[in-house]
Amino acid sequence: MITAKDIMVKKLITASPKEQIKKIVSKMEKYGVKEIPIVEKGKFIGMITYYDILDFVRIDPNEKVSTLMIKPPSVDIKTEISKIIELMLKTGVEAIPVINEDNKLVGLISDYDILKKMLNHSKIKKLRVRDVMNESIKLLREDDSISLARRVMRHNKWEKLPIVNSDGKLLGVITSMDILTRFYKIPKEKMGKQDKSGKSINLLMLPVKALMKKNIPEAHPKERLTSALNKIFEAKIKGMPVTDDEGRVIGIFERWSVLNKLIERRFKEGVWLNFSGFSLPIETIEILKNYLSSDIKRMKTLCPNLKKIDIHIKKIHGASPEKWNYEVHVHLIKTGKNNATSQDVWYGYNLMFTLKDAFNRLITQLQKEHNKKFKGKKRK
Repeated sequence: MITAKDIMVKKLITASPKEQIKKIVSKMEKYGVKEIPIVEKGKFIGMITYYDILDFVRIDPNEKVSTLMIKPPSVDIKTEISKIIELMLKTGVEAIPVINEDNKLVGLISDYDILKKMLNHSKIKKLRVRDVMNESIKLLREDDSISLARRVMRHNKWEKLPIVNSDGKLLGVITSMDILTRFYKIPKEKMGKQDKSGKSINLLMLPVKALMKKNIPEAHPKERLTSALNKIFEAKIKGMPVTDDEGRVIGIFERWSVLNKLIERRFKEGVWLNFSGFSLPIETIEILKNYLSSDIKRMKTLCPNLKKIDIHIKKIHGASPEKWNYEVHVHLIKTGKNNATSQDVWYGYNLMFTLKDAFNRLITQLQKEHNKKFKGKKRK
């Protein structure tokens, strides 16, 4: 039985809650990490991730890290690997801290550590890249803005986006870390640069080709998963583009997507319920699942081929520092020929009520589709 003790990293890069955000970004770049635990007086108090900083890229670089710190779920050294994977998938947290009984940080486990340990797992050996690749990835052109790239990344929690030419062939990629390091190396008062006429230019409006990385690894849809994983391990990256025989980008392959194949996340009604975006405590996830249970059953009744519900939550500034606003994206993904995804966006100050409203409206939409289909069959 593999436990947290067997796979956790013990030599950790940590930070104090008083450190400036620009220093955190420098640490991430220097040590090649994307999540840094926050420790105070020897106790673990939270985590800062590059997604959190990317979401507030315009925040003052001199701001204290405590401003964006989150409190992720944690495990102890005896926690089984399957439970750790399940915890990651439920909460969207890509690095789980390992804490002892005194609340001291003794290790950290990322998806990288899990997959390195399970590279020879029978499930992984049977898979090809096409089994886990994301085909709905957004493709960028050289002249698309960095602002657009950042927006797409943070809404979908993608670490990188492919940049293609007019034929859809790969030119390079832009990563979230490229954006972070570019902006936080520049003092706040110099966040714009001058063009030839002396007019200030917003760096977010520069084209993605300004930060594009070339000569990056690629995967083929028929390639064995073990081979693709070894490529990203060697390059120390989270994922890479998937190209066809003609070199056209048809998707992207990321480490995170492999976790879904190692453990089943099926909701008891036969629907996968996936939370991503803003990291929620595991207790909150369970409360929301129970709260939405009857709605999920109703959805399944109206739409028997409903396969998965993706809920992406973004925490944004509200009316005051104590009152936050939530942006909720809900995708209903179906199986079969008609596998179109229903998507809507809702905003609200109460996450539970906002989700309830989203589900109620989607049920109304499914009811209309059901009635339309039923009337069509009746006419025949």
